[in-house]
Amino acid sequence: MRTGELEKPTPKQRPRLVLFGYELALWRAAVVLLAVMLAAGIALTPAPQGVAQKAMVALGLISMTVVLWATLAIPPPLAAAIFIGLVIVTGAAAPASAISGFLSSSLWLVFGGLMIGAAAERTGFGRFIARRFLGRFRSSFSALVLGVIAGSTLLTFLVPSNIGRLAITIPVVLALADDAGYRLGSNGHVGLVLIAVVGNFAVGQGVLPGNLLNMMIIGAGETLYGLDVSYMHYLLLCAPVLGLAKGLLVWRLLVWMYPAPAPRPNGEVRDDRLGPEAKRVGVILGAAILLWATDFWHGIKPGWVALAAGALCVVPGIGVLPLRELVNPQRLLIIVWVGTVLSLAAVMTESGAGELVSNALAELAGVEGRSPFYGYFAMAYLSSVIATLATFGGGIPIAAATAAEVSAATGLPLETAVMALAPGMSAMFFPYIASPIVVGLAMGRVSQRAAIPFMVTLALLTWVLIIPLNGLWWWLIGVLP
Repeated sequence: MRTGELEKPTPKQRPRLVLFGYELALWRAAVVLLAVMLAAGIALTPAPQGVAQKAMVALGLISMTVVLWATLAIPPPLAAAIFIGLVIVTGAAAPASAISGFLSSSLWLVFGGLMIGAAAERTGFGRFIARRFLGRFRSSFSALVLGVIAGSTLLTFLVPSNIGRLAITIPVVLALADDAGYRLGSNGHVGLVLIAVVGNFAVGQGVLPGNLLNMMIIGAGETLYGLDVSYMHYLLLCAPVLGLAKGLLVWRLLVWMYPAPAPRPNGEVRDDRLGPEAKRVGVILGAAILLWATDFWHGIKPGWVALAAGALCVVPGIGVLPLRELVNPQRLLIIVWVGTVLSLAAVMTESGAGELVSNALAELAGVEGRSPFYGYFAMAYLSSVIATLATFGGGIPIAAATAAEVSAATGLPLETAVMALAPGMSAMFFPYIASPIVVGLAMGRVSQRAAIPFMVTLALLTWVLIIPLNGLWWWLIGVLP
């Protein structure tokens, strides 16, 4: 240091701990410590009479994992890997159960959907579809919002990955908001982002590959009870109310809560031409949709169709993605997390923890001797509350494990009991419940705090309107006695 030169003070480093190479701030470390103490406390609690002690060990590990997922104290995939390792080491369940979720066809539906989404984003196929629709809805803010939800709904069928659709639609929506004269933070900007993120997630529940949530529910039913729900059967159950009716509700509610002036008349959304690669993606998607729609005839599970479509996206000469995309680290981390969520349900069943939880929740809901309709509402509202406390990642296995108890107590068909998680978890009170919501809001430059009033209002209306209306629809088509 030269004479007379003042030494710059070094900024204070906040104390951090390191776990498996991941730096933890003190509050995160405190949450991890509390989660471990919770797991130990539950695991050491004597099991009820007639229940093996490993059920308490499994329940402790599950509770720890759910807390870590809910608080995001460490990355969800890291928490998932720790859970699998501890299940195997402690003997809470057999290794086959600990990794059973990775053998589920629902997991490969997720993987294939992510690959297709990446291909649609890279080639501009999804952006082309979005712009084709958005350019025709500029007469008013209400019409523009309707255009966004209509375009993103079409993408729900074409791009079976919520994150993939967000990557396609959010940049288009931001450009559209700027072109329409809606500055950042204005009602117009916030409203368009909310309809593209929360609205598309809501409508996506009507299509099986449309949301990660849908596939996790079906996967939990498959690993727990051997249920096999086809693409078309899911569409029949969920599209009319959870898709169409919920979409109309989201549209009208958003226009009412976030009024904005009409777009500037001189703006125009540009249409791109489809290149050869984008056309190949369109052909692959068209073939996948055709196979999904006819699975009642050929019997091939949606997961294997999605996996094949995703693989075609990297085949030289046909696909549009490099081979390295098959081992994309971020995508593999999502697969680890989803596979663990599905395995968690199997661990609960084998260890006996599922029976403990389901008995407690069934007693809380008072389902014994009640009607199937009561069982449907109990499953729907319980799953909504559980997801609010434990996020979708932890809530789905816990709620799915309760389905057998509710089914036996009320006479509600087991498949209907599991599927009741879909309308229940469509009531999302806060962004943290679903990671795609958090990611989409960040991409759209809208704070989670700004989204909460809309999400809470929508969730309450879902409780009051959508869940009962969906029950009526299921009664009309004969799946709810």
